Amino acid sequence: MGTEPKIVIYSITGCPHCVAAKNSLQENGLTYVDVGVDRFPPNVREWVAKRTGKTSVPQIFFNSTYVGGNLELNKAFSNPERKAELLKVLEEEENTEERPLLPHPSEAEGVSDVLHGDVSCEKEENVDLINQAKEQGVFKTNKRGLFCGSVPDSATGSELVSFLVQSKGLEEQEAVETLKQILEKNLILSVENKEIFEPDSSLYRFGLSYLSGLNTEYPPECVSPPADQAAQDIRKVVLKLFADFLSPDGKYVDYKGMASSSLWEKFKLLVSQLQRVDVSTLSEDEKLAFFINIYNVLVIHVTVERGVPGSLYQRYKFFSSVSYVIGGFLYSLNDIENGILRSNRQSMGTLYRKPFKSGDPRLKISLAHVDPRIHFALNCGAKSCPPIKTFSGDQVQDQLQVATSSFLESDDAVVVNTDTGIINLSQLFNWYSVDFGDSPRDILTWITERASGEKKAQLSELLEKDNYKIVYLTYDWGNNEKK
Repeated sequence: MGTEPKIVIYSITGCPHCVAAKNSLQENGLTYVDVGVDRFPPNVREWVAKRTGKTSVPQIFFNSTYVGGNLELNKAFSNPERKAELLKVLEEEENTEERPLLPHPSEAEGVSDVLHGDVSCEKEENVDLINQAKEQGVFKTNKRGLFCGSVPDSATGSELVSFLVQSKGLEEQEAVETLKQILEKNLILSVENKEIFEPDSSLYRFGLSYLSGLNTEYPPECVSPPADQAAQDIRKVVLKLFADFLSPDGKYVDYKGMASSSLWEKFKLLVSQLQRVDVSTLSEDEKLAFFINIYNVLVIHVTVERGVPGSLYQRYKFFSSVSYVIGGFLYSLNDIENGILRSNRQSMGTLYRKPFKSGDPRLKISLAHVDPRIHFALNCGAKSCPPIKTFSGDQVQDQLQVATSSFLESDDAVVVNTDTGIINLSQLFNWYSVDFGDSPRDILTWITERASGEKKAQLSELLEKDNYKIVYLTYDWGNNEKK
C-alpha cells in the first residue's frame, strides 16, 4: 500500500448501509478499495472484527485511521473540521504496521456460475413415463373412502403397475422398483403419505399438480440439486438482484425494476426446482441454513410479485398464505419460521396456535431445538428487520454468531441508558421471548453474553445492580420499496 492514499471499505453484497457509504464517498470525489468480506476467507472478517471491535458492515478506514460505519462516516462528513482531518490523513504517509488488511484478489471466491448463462435443466429420469400415464388417463378422480371425499389426478398403486407392465413391457417386480424410484423423486405423491410405494389400492397423485405455490409457475421436471446448494444459489441471485436495484443511498429497492430483469426470470426457474428437492436427508445445520435462506428468498419473491403489505391484516396474510412448494409440501413463511425453525412453536403470527398439527408429515423436517439466533437472520421485509445474508450448512453456526453480533451492535436492537436504568430492546425479544429465556432477566443475560464493547459493559452493570427497566422499541413496519 505504501504512501498511496487509500480508503478501504469492508462490505457485503446487497448491504444497504454499504451502498450508502460508497455513495457518500463517490459524491465527495473519493475513490476507495471495496473488500467484500462475504467473498474472502473467514480470516478477513476476523481481522476486521479484531481491529474495529465490530462484526457489522460497512467498516471504513482512511489509510490506517479507522472511521467506523456509514453513520460515523456521514457524521464526519457533516462536520467540516472532522472531514478536513480525514482528508489530511489521506495525504500523510501511512503507518504500515496498522494498515488495513487487503487480501489478494486470488483469494476471493469466484462469481457463482448461477449468475451467468442459462439455468441448466437435466430432465429427471421417468418424467416422460409419468407424463404418458397422465396422457393415457391412468390418473383420474378417485374416491377415498366414504367420508374423505375425492382425490383428483390420482391412481392406485396397482393401476400404475399395470400401466408399466402393459404399456412398457416391464416385469411386475421391475415396474414396482421403477415406481419406488418415481415416488422417491416426488414425481408421484402418496395420498396417505406413505414413504415406500405399494402396488395395492393405495392412492398416488400425479406429480405436484394439486399444489399451488409462488414457485409453481414452471413444472418441476429437472433433476433436483442438493437442497443446501440449491438454496445458496438462489440466495446469491437474490443478493445480486438486491445490489443491482438498490438506490444509491441504500434506502430503497426498485422491486418493479427487479421483476422486469432477465435475472428475475432465472430466479423463478431456480426456485421452481425446490418443488421436488429432498430436505429429509439434511442434517440439523443444513436444515437451519436451508430454511433461513428460503424464508428470506420467499419474502423477496412475494414482495416483487404482489407488493408490500400495507395493513395489519395484509401482513397476517403475507406471512400465513404465501407459500413455496418444497419437497412436495407447501410451506408458508409462518410454517418455515414457527413450524420448522422454531420447532413448531406458536406465535402471534400463527394466532398462538402450533403451525403443524399431530401427524403432519412436515413435523419430520422440523428442527429438534430452537436457536434464538435465527431471529437475527430472518428478514421480514420491514425496516426493522436484520439485513439479508446467505447461510451454508457447513458454516451456519459461525454465520449465525456473526449475524447476532452485528444485530446487537445496532441501536435497532439494544439501547442502554445507565443513568436512568432504561434498556430499550427490539420487539423481537418481546414477541419471541420464550426463545430467549423464562424471564426478562434471562433475556437480558442472553443478550449480555453475546454483546460486545460498551453495550456489554453497560448491560453487565445494570444486571449486577438489578436496577433496570425494559422498554421495547417501536417496530418499524415501513418498507424499502422505491416510490
